[in-house]
Amino acid sequence: MNKTSWILTFIIVAGAVMGWMYYSRSTGQPSAETTPHNLVEVVRTSLQTKVSETGTIMPSQTIEIKSQFSGEVAQLFVTAGQEVQKDQVLAIIRQESSQARQVAQLRASISEERLNVDTAHREWVRAESLFKKGFIPQKELELSHRDYQQSLVRLELAERQLLLALGGNKELFERYRDGSASKTRPEEFQVRSPSQGTVLEVLVHTGEIITSGTATFGGGTILMRIADLSHMVVKAKINEVNIPRVSVGQSVDIRLDALPEKLFTGRVMAIAAQGVKENNLVTYEVSIAIKNAHSDLKPMLTANIDIETTRLENVLTVPLEVLRVKKGDDVVDVLVEGQPQTRKVRVAFRTDTQAIITQGLQEHDQVVVPSFKTEEAGR
Repeated sequence: MNKTSWILTFIIVAGAVMGWMYYSRSTGQPSAETTPHNLVEVVRTSLQTKVSETGTIMPSQTIEIKSQFSGEVAQLFVTAGQEVQKDQVLAIIRQESSQARQVAQLRASISEERLNVDTAHREWVRAESLFKKGFIPQKELELSHRDYQQSLVRLELAERQLLLALGGNKELFERYRDGSASKTRPEEFQVRSPSQGTVLEVLVHTGEIITSGTATFGGGTILMRIADLSHMVVKAKINEVNIPRVSVGQSVDIRLDALPEKLFTGRVMAIAAQGVKENNLVTYEVSIAIKNAHSDLKPMLTANIDIETTRLENVLTVPLEVLRVKKGDDVVDVLVEGQPQTRKVRVAFRTDTQAIITQGLQEHDQVVVPSFKTEEAGR
């Protein structure tokens, strides 16, 4: 055999080998009859549905501390994070100079009106004596009595103006009225804690001028905020789609990013009556009381909540991964006599992992779990 024949033979053999390899690749995959399917069985079970959201840990009640008087912050006795008791002195406010001048003027006005009352009273008593002796007519007696009544009204008005200038503080008003308060220097007022709690933040500094919480339109300067950290809640914004499923009293599982190893529980205690629209999304604030409060709970911690909503009993379920969408409908592949058949189903509800089926499947049906290859072939 010459050299040309050897070359020709080699080309023929190589072509045959390559053809056989190509044929094996194209036909070597197992057929639909021999392909093993990953199956799941349709079962009846009970499912606990839930609404999941992210919220924020907050005290159940926060108190804003304000002063009844305008003036200068003379002293601060607490700092952020400090625990305080009821009636504990938090700060001292030194009376503002303009208010001190106003109070001085009102005190002078009250003193003047008291003199007027004394004078009018003496004139009325004198007029009564003269009338009884027949020296003056009754009309003059009545005029004297009217002057006395008007002087009492003017005194009461001056005292009311002083009480308003003092922010309604009756104790201090009594001190001014009976003359025990200082007339030569501004008063200093104590700001006390209305309840036991922890100082969340102090918003003023020593020497700062503040406005009264009762004498100004804007509500006055907030000195600090206090809260009882033993009663914490979660505030969460629930989407309008899920809010109909949430109701007061439902159990809640709470997990914190800061304490991933701990599970807290709680109950829905309040649902906002009105939603808030932000970026075309309507949400409703839901307040959740935490049952097993812990000292590690701090305001503003992020909380992941699962609100247990409806418990569904005796329902047909399949894993979500068996569902496909075909022409806008939910479908599954059911194994019938060894062959997968596509069947349209109606999904009533979805959880994170399961779908509840109301039409299209029966209990114990064998459903094919789609694989990547079958999905590619279906395309």
